[in-house]
Amino acid sequence: MSKRVLVVCLCATIAAVFVHCGGGSSPTTNPTPRPPVAATPTPAPTLAPLSCDPTPPPLYGVKVNVHINQGYRKTLDSKPQVVNLDGYCQRVGVPGKDFCFTRVEDDPQREDCDRMAMGVADDSQRYGPQWYYEGLPCAGGGDQPGCNNHPDNQFLVIAKGSGVFEACASMDAPVAQDRCGRCSVIESSGECQ
Repeated sequence: MSKRVLVVCLCATIAAVFVHCGGGSSPTTNPTPRPPVAATPTPAPTLAPLSCDPTPPPLYGVKVNVHINQGYRKTLDSKPQVVNLDGYCQRVGVPGKDFCFTRVEDDPQREDCDRMAMGVADDSQRYGPQWYYEGLPCAGGGDQPGCNNHPDNQFLVIAKGSGVFEACASMDAPVAQDRCGRCSVIESSGECQ
């Protein structure tokens, strides 16, 4: 067989394979559409299980105070107070007639009990209150008056300047009295007004 015939046969075979595999411009050849790639959702942070027995009753309110005073910049602290339901305060050894803190300060369950009473903040997805400045969620703002969530503890907030700061329990937390605690800060004062 001559080289010319061999080349023609080989070219015809390649062309037939090309057309058969969809490489031609045949009107009946349409590529199969591929489904769009779905974005992988960002997983919510995993919250540690809580250990608090007996569990705290509904929230009575939130006590907010100045924890660290650096003049213009202050660190505010929040502590949930719960209703003294069925003698809860006496059962856990905390003074209180109508309401009390979830545990005494050095109780190993105090942090978990506070977390149960407050729930999870919407903005940080951490246990603790949602913080507000002048009715708006804390959003930073550099050196401008306002607030930033504390980097390590949602029960604390970095407050700057004067104004009304609030710490509010989650909408999922059971509340008997008031969901939020307030602190009116006067820059020159070291206390909540």
